[in-house]
Amino acid sequence: MRSIDLRIVLVRSIYERNVGATSRAMANMGFSRLILVQPQCELTIEAQKAAATGQDALQNRTVYNNWTEFYDNEPRGFQIALTARDGRGRQVTDLESTLKQVLETHSAFQKDSNNAVVFHLIFGPEDWGLSGEDLQYANHCCSIPTYGENSSLNLGQATLLAMYIFRSLFGGERTKLDGQQVPKERQKKAEVFPDISLRMWLEEMGFDLSKRKMNVFTVLRRMLLQNAPSAKEFRVLEIALQQSIRRMKNSKKTD
Repeated sequence: MRSIDLRIVLVRSIYERNVGATSRAMANMGFSRLILVQPQCELTIEAQKAAATGQDALQNRTVYNNWTEFYDNEPRGFQIALTARDGRGRQVTDLESTLKQVLETHSAFQKDSNNAVVFHLIFGPEDWGLSGEDLQYANHCCSIPTYGENSSLNLGQATLLAMYIFRSLFGGERTKLDGQQVPKERQKKAEVFPDISLRMWLEEMGFDLSKRKMNVFTVLRRMLLQNAPSAKEFRVLEIALQQSIRRMKNSKKTD
């Protein structure tokens, strides 16, 4: 798979909080190249608040005064304009379908190369979206699917959804949450599980453990491990098994 250089382009953005929210969304999706074309807002503390823990794209943003500056400085790749408006002169296609077609058919993805494929996802201002002039150099004009009567998305939400659709097709290493990591006590289960005591207890009970693949020991051990006991719970089990073994042995001596 060729490496990907995805850049988010916000055109004539009106509300700084949406620029900040876009920066946060980019941090969620693992992208950092934020480009502003002719922004209509100042970026103050409100943008920083909206970016929250995703400040990198906001702080390292690139600003162009017009499209001429943009095309003079940006590499030519895939320019994909996002819009909720269709009609005459706008052949709007579904973003996911378009990206699939690009991935499956374009020559850039049919051969190995050290050069990254550049994508610009372009979003218009909050009041009326991208103009005809904004779209004249775009390779594709796409929409993000909605299911309600209102097809117009908030700018920050639109950028997040578009990047998610992009990631779902082009991949990447997903973030691993703490809850998805193997807990330390589970990693050490094999070391603390009272194998010997459990075997001794079952043998004292008269069970035959000679079968290698399936016997009462393997079944009980699997059941206990599926519940993911802690090291402390294993120690309690060890104590209970040892005490039970001693009592059974003492009972046999008495008999």
